[in-house]
Amino acid sequence: MTEPPTDDETAQTVARIAVIGCGWWSQGWHLPHLAANAPSVQIAAIVDPTPNPVSTLASSPLLSLEELSKKYSCPIYNSVTDLLADPEVGPRVDGAIVATSHASHYEVGMALLREGIHRRKMAEGIEKEEEGISKKHRHVHVLHRNLSILMEKPMTTSVNEAKRLWEMSTINYPEGAFVINHTASYRPQTQVARRIIASNQLGKICHISASMNGPLMWLFDDPKNEAWVLKSSSMSGNGYAYGQLAHILAWIYNVLGAGTTKEDIARPTKVYCTMTHASNTGADVSLASVISCSDGITFSLDGTALLPGSQYADPPIGKHIRVEIFGTKGSLMYSGDDKKPETGRLELRTTSQDGKADFPCAREEGIDDGFYFEDGDPMGTGPGSMAVFLDACRTSCAKFEGSLMKHEVDGEPDDYVVNDSLVGLRTVQIIDAMYRSSVSGMPEVVEN
Repeated sequence: MTEPPTDDETAQTVARIAVIGCGWWSQGWHLPHLAANAPSVQIAAIVDPTPNPVSTLASSPLLSLEELSKKYSCPIYNSVTDLLADPEVGPRVDGAIVATSHASHYEVGMALLREGIHRRKMAEGIEKEEEGISKKHRHVHVLHRNLSILMEKPMTTSVNEAKRLWEMSTINYPEGAFVINHTASYRPQTQVARRIIASNQLGKICHISASMNGPLMWLFDDPKNEAWVLKSSSMSGNGYAYGQLAHILAWIYNVLGAGTTKEDIARPTKVYCTMTHASNTGADVSLASVISCSDGITFSLDGTALLPGSQYADPPIGKHIRVEIFGTKGSLMYSGDDKKPETGRLELRTTSQDGKADFPCAREEGIDDGFYFEDGDPMGTGPGSMAVFLDACRTSCAKFEGSLMKHEVDGEPDDYVVNDSLVGLRTVQIIDAMYRSSVSGMPEVVEN
């Protein structure tokens, strides 16, 4: 098995990252986070079709592309096509952050995945030529500069598009990481919950109950916030479900191990949902749903934007979140106010301990035993999702550039590459069926 790069090799490697979409979130979070990861990370390119991005959510005017280019010392492009066609920059990009409009995620994601496939095919052609000269270069896996993706949520707003991205990233081009920026899924507490379920401490999962309530009427009842309240041609609806419940659905499927186990847990088959809508925008702001699953799991999910206040006020008002997962051997509960860690903690109860409450994070070294969900801190090097993405970029870059320096190919694939695409697919499938059910008044079959 191929040895991973040493710390010295990785430290000498600079992962080159392109940022695609330079609105409020990229300028306030992604770009500063990438800059804070220097010198092991370089902002290689900024891509946006608008020379002067604007946002209704920004407290001050956004920087123009020219200003961003000067600030981060990188070239700018109008499209992903232009970036990838630049022979001096495109082929050397190790990863891309996709922060464009929800409806454009598919087109951008597919372009990046096709670029990864193109790179591999180019490497295969070179390998065949080399094999004719020396048997030394023959190997099972063709090493090339992998292209990893950090995709903003939701992965797409169309089930068919989500399914295609899942297929492309797991079957056609599995070499690059495919991370969806659900920051709650990469909290240390989330990983503890995931290990508990993977180790069968809950037994067979039978029931899931969850809710997410936020102070977000200022967002979903303002017509100026078009990206959050208007639906594109590919969307069955738009509002709180896509804007917020995508986070909690992703958390649930992440801890269930979607995409990492042979068992397809809680595969949704039907959804019944009722919704209420904002008076000024028509966006959904409250909903209650029941989700039927192929393995018999009962699953209820609800949420609302009607909690008074704002998360950006002083003091900030947090979201109230609750997830409860029950199995034949035990239950796992996680709830609290995401602005007040002291309001909750991960709680495990098992039949072997007669239902006595246990708090597993308290036993984990280096993990705070409190309630932590989304990570929206604009300071520092970024949330866990960013860290995993950059680690994949640095690792694959170090292997590729190390092989060039050694003039040999060390080409076995990595044991595991992070891929959130099945989590993304399940999220889109359920939300799409929620919207259709709210219109029909009937349970709707989940599209596969």
